[in-house]
Amino acid sequence: MDHRNADYQEEPSFQDLVALLRRGLIMALAVAVLSAVAVFFLSKRVEPTYQARATLLASQPDPDLQNFGVSLVTAPPVDVSAYQAAVESYPVMQDALRRLGLPDATTGDVKLLRENTKVRLEDTRISSLVHIEVQGADPVAVTGAANALSEALLAWDKQRATKNLETIVTTLESQIASLDSQLANLTNSADDREQYQALQNLRAERALQLNSAQALRNSAVGLLEILEPAQVPLDPVAPRPIRNAALAFVLGIFLTYGIQLLKDALDTSLRGTEDLVRLADLPILAEFPRQPGNRHLPREAANYLRTNLLFAASDAHPKIFVVTSAGSEQGKSSVAMSLAESLARGEHRTLLVDADLRKPVLGKEYKLEPITDPPLRNYLENPDKNYRPSQILLGPGLAFDVVPSYAAAPAPTELLTHGFQAFLERWHDQYDAIVIDSAPILPVADTLTVAPHCTGVVFAVSIPDTDRRNLKAALNLLQRLGVKVLGIATTNMEIDRKRAGEYGYGYGYGYGYGYGYGPSEDGRPTTTRHRERRRRAKSRRS
Repeated sequence: MDHRNADYQEEPSFQDLVALLRRGLIMALAVAVLSAVAVFFLSKRVEPTYQARATLLASQPDPDLQNFGVSLVTAPPVDVSAYQAAVESYPVMQDALRRLGLPDATTGDVKLLRENTKVRLEDTRISSLVHIEVQGADPVAVTGAANALSEALLAWDKQRATKNLETIVTTLESQIASLDSQLANLTNSADDREQYQALQNLRAERALQLNSAQALRNSAVGLLEILEPAQVPLDPVAPRPIRNAALAFVLGIFLTYGIQLLKDALDTSLRGTEDLVRLADLPILAEFPRQPGNRHLPREAANYLRTNLLFAASDAHPKIFVVTSAGSEQGKSSVAMSLAESLARGEHRTLLVDADLRKPVLGKEYKLEPITDPPLRNYLENPDKNYRPSQILLGPGLAFDVVPSYAAAPAPTELLTHGFQAFLERWHDQYDAIVIDSAPILPVADTLTVAPHCTGVVFAVSIPDTDRRNLKAALNLLQRLGVKVLGIATTNMEIDRKRAGEYGYGYGYGYGYGYGYGPSEDGRPTTTRHRERRRRAKSRRS
C-alpha cells in the first residue's frame, strides 16, 4: 500500500457504479416520470408553431453557352455564406415585406421577420443549396413569407448582374439626348452640314451601343434559381409533446444521477466497510456495533480481533499493539480495552497501557485511583522506581494488568520520547502481549513517538464519523515512519438485525452481548483492591 499521496482519489469500480445505479434508481425514475408528465401537459398548452421552407440552388454559369455564340451576363460568383447574409439584410427583408403587401414596412416589421427566419446552407464544390425557413403560428402566412424571401433573394442576385449594365444604359441614353440637342441647334449651312453629319454618325454609334447594352441587360441572369418553393405545412414543428416528454424523462434520470454523483464527490465521509477497505487497502480485523454510553464492546467481536492480531504477529514476543485513530471519538479506547480483556481471557499475560496523555479514560473506566494505582506519567518520570501495574479481574483465574492515566500530562510528546522505550523494555519478559491505548494521530505527535517501538498498529475507525481525507493523512504519516499497520477495527457499526437473529449474537465478524466479567455491583470489571475494599466494608457492616 502506498500512502504517500494523502489526496489520492481511487477510480470507481464497476461495483461502485452498480451501487450508485441501485441507490438512485427509485428517485431517478420518480423524477423522470414526473418531469415527463409535466412537460407533456405543458407542451399541450403551448400554441403550435408551423414552419415553411423554400430551397434555392446556387450554381456556376455554364461555359458551354459560349460555343453557341450566346453571351450571357451573370452575377459575379460569391461565397455561399453571402446569400445567408443577403437574406437577413434589411433591403431583402423589406423587399419581401413589399411582396407580401406591406409597402410601408417598419423597422419593427423587418426585425420580427428576421427573428422568425432561419437560413441553412449546404455547400458543395460545384453547387450549393440555400434553405430559407420561416416559422410562425399561421401556416399560410409562413409559407408566403418563405416564398417572398426567396423571390426577394432572386431579385437581389439578378440586380448584381445588371448593376453595371444599368449604369452603361443610363450613360448612353444621356449621351444620345445630348447629341439630339446639338443636332437640333445646327443650321443648313455648309459648315453645319459637315458637323451635322459627324454628330449623326456618332449618335448612330451610341444608339447601336445602347441597343446592345439593353439587350445584354434583358438577358442578364443571376446564379440562383428556386429549386423547391415553400408548401403550406400540415403539421406543426412545435410543440411535440411526446418527444418533449421523452427528452424530459431522459434528462430527469441524468439530472438525478448527476446530483447524486456531485453529492458523492463532495461527501468525504466513508460509505461503508467496502469503501473503507478500498481507501485504506488494509484488512478489517473486527467490526464492533454501536453501543451508546458503554465502552466495553461485545466479547465475540473482541475475540475475533484477538485471533486476527495473534495470527498477524505470530513471530513477535511480546506482541505490542498500539491502538490509535485518525481523530477523536473513534472508539480507540474501547477497542484497546476489549482487546486486552480478550487476550486475558485467552490466558495471555496481558498489560494494558493508557498512553493517551492528553485525554486518558482507562483509569476512570476501571475505577482506579492515583494514590494506589500509579499512572503512566510516574513510570516515565521515575524510571528507577519499582511501580507495579494494577490488576483487573475478569473472572476466576482470569486477570490482566493496567497502567492507567488520569489527567493530561505536561509536554506529553517529550515525556513519551524520552521514557517510553525504556518502559516497554522493563516489561519485555513479563507479558505475552502489551496493548497501548495511544492518542489520535492527526491532532498530536504522541502516537508517532510510540508506534515505532511496537509490533504494529491497530487503527480504530468509526465509519459514520470518519473523514476519508483525515484517514488517508493519518495512514500516510504512519507509512512515512515505516510503522506496520496490522489492520482496522471498525466501531459504531449498525447491526443487521436479521442476521443477528439468525446467528444469535451478531453478524459479519461475530458480535456478542454478554461481557463475561467478574461479579461487580455495576456490571463492570473490578480491581483486586476494589474487591478487597468491598469485602472489608461488608464485614464491618455485619
